[in-house]
Amino acid sequence: MKRILDHFAVVLLVCFSAQAQQSNESSSSSPVPDNGRIIRSAYVNEFLGFSYPIPEGWQIDNKTANNDGKVKAVLFPGGGLILLIIDRHMGEPLFSRILLSALDGRSMSVDTQGFVSKFVLAQLGRDGMELVRDAFPVDFAGKHFFREDYKESSTMGVLYKTFVCTTFRGYFLGWTLAAASLPELEEAVKSLQHISFGQDEPSSTGETAGVIGIVPGSHPAGVIGGVLGSVTRSDPGQPVRVRVSQGVSQAFLITKVQPQYPDDARQARIQGSVVLKAEIDKNGSVEDLILVSGHPLLAPAAIEAVKQWKYKPYLLNGQPAGVETQITVAFQLSGH
Repeated sequence: MKRILDHFAVVLLVCFSAQAQQSNESSSSSPVPDNGRIIRSAYVNEFLGFSYPIPEGWQIDNKTANNDGKVKAVLFPGGGLILLIIDRHMGEPLFSRILLSALDGRSMSVDTQGFVSKFVLAQLGRDGMELVRDAFPVDFAGKHFFREDYKESSTMGVLYKTFVCTTFRGYFLGWTLAAASLPELEEAVKSLQHISFGQDEPSSTGETAGVIGIVPGSHPAGVIGGVLGSVTRSDPGQPVRVRVSQGVSQAFLITKVQPQYPDDARQARIQGSVVLKAEIDKNGSVEDLILVSGHPLLAPAAIEAVKQWKYKPYLLNGQPAGVETQITVAFQLSGH
């Protein structure tokens, strides 16, 4: 099982040698992700804008982690980074492993599905490797991923593997998961449901990024779920409002009132989306709305409807916090 680390390096070198040459030539100026940290049993990478709660019963591999909670990424030629390795020992020769990786994809022409297929294809050339299922789409934490399943047979037994990947902030973020049985593999894959993403671009407003809030029921151990975003502070020690993505906020929506299509807009055959900046109080009520974009005939109806929406309260360090997010209301005429 520990060979996964070496095989990952080989995949990066074989599949993306052109990318490696480009990165080596401009390594002095190319940005790389900051090292991660372990905060309340979650891996947090502020540069890449996400957090990943470590599943209960899993241990951090010492290849990447330090005793002070800092997690140093392992860099491979081609810009590939191994961000985190976690293991779960079940008293068997083949133990379960999750390897979290990142590769700068901003200068690459391949999409996420193509990247996943190419990654797995490079491994299938080894003895004992067999494709189980081609790349297919899956959703975790409000984001689109692609997943491809394969397995490795040896004298020690069968190792079931999957590679799950998404694109965020210009990077391919990949989870390589391996287990000695299919149920164990699927249990490991479920941990991706608790990933939290911030804004898709690093914050340039000077606000504090990468703050973790606890989401009720989002982690089986109750340790941390997470809202990764920007926090506006009234004083240095007390966060009062958390900025989260639209996808994250939708997961907490419990009451949604549909807008009434304005008669004048309907008669004029006007349709489209209205985008609103919303402030939600600590009780989950919409307290303020600002129009970002949208047709003037549609915006009032959207605002009137969203004012009545209700959300589950967000918890930050165990306390309810206000939220700032974006809301999109779509208006579409029947038959379109």
